[in-house]
Amino acid sequence: MTLSSRLAAAEKVLELRYETLNDAKKRLAITDDILAKTALRQRIREEVLPEIRQCEAEYWDLLAQEAGSCTVEEVDARIAIVEVVGEVELIENQPATKYPDELMRLLREIRDKLNEPGTPAAAKAKFAIPLIPGILAYEVELDTENTLRKVLQPIQRLFRDAAEKK
Repeated sequence: MTLSSRLAAAEKVLELRYETLNDAKKRLAITDDILAKTALRQRIREEVLPEIRQCEAEYWDLLAQEAGSCTVEEVDARIAIVEVVGEVELIENQPATKYPDELMRLLREIRDKLNEPGTPAAAKAKFAIPLIPGILAYEVELDTENTLRKVLQPIQRLFRDAAEKK
């Protein structure tokens, strides 16, 4: 199985895990029984989120491998960087208690690397890839899953597009 096909398969599995999480969140929102809500929260925390973290780590490892062999257009890299920096800034403007300190530190580190002057955007985008697994390995609160996904989607799109052009 080629690296590109493994990456596509990992992305599909990850999307299915996200779908499971979203379904669980919907059920949690409509459930009235307090014991059922507690059971759902526990299943999300103990089963769904660890599966998602594992799939994300595998996906980003594969993407980092793929990124080394991809040629990224400077314009596309600049667009992805602007999106990522914008999402990080939105997260930073949230109340301080909403996100763990370690998560905020790692997001600032990514933002700072992406804002470094003098380095081409394509190099910055490739350099940012190894920083992402550090975030994904961190145990995050339930409501940070979607926010992190929004931050990572531009990079994911950038390298998926570059891999398809190969």
